[in-house]
Amino acid sequence: MNKLAKTFKLPLNILIIGLSATAIFPASVKAVSSRIVSATAIPEQSAILIAQRQQQIKFKRGASSAEVKGGVARGEVMIYLIRAKQGQTMNIEIQSVEGNAVFKVVDPNTNAVAEGEKSWSGKLPQTGQYQIVVGTERGGASYTLSVGIY
Repeated sequence: MNKLAKTFKLPLNILIIGLSATAIFPASVKAVSSRIVSATAIPEQSAILIAQRQQQIKFKRGASSAEVKGGVARGEVMIYLIRAKQGQTMNIEIQSVEGNAVFKVVDPNTNAVAEGEKSWSGKLPQTGQYQIVVGTERGGASYTLSVGIY
């Protein structure tokens, strides 16, 4: 190994570890990283990194309900999109082997209609595209999501 590589090995490792930790724990590392790298050089990021996936739910011709099977890892969410009209009733139920899958329903104006639920039924306040955000209370989960609009 040449002298230049030996000289930069330790500081570079510390810099890489500091940058990685900042992405995961920005507030706690900011004080430490500001001594190594300027805190303004690293943009603030959310302490929880969430992977998001989206899928449109469409009912088969003549059907008013659908069932979707999926899975989410810890810290991950799956977003299901579904169109509905004001005054319709939406029924949602989620089941998981682990018993930890939950969902949140978000209206077209990004207001939460239901949050942290395993089962929910309610009249929809407006016409548009609703989001059903599936996550977990702990760990990962394999789930079956049942959605009906009547």
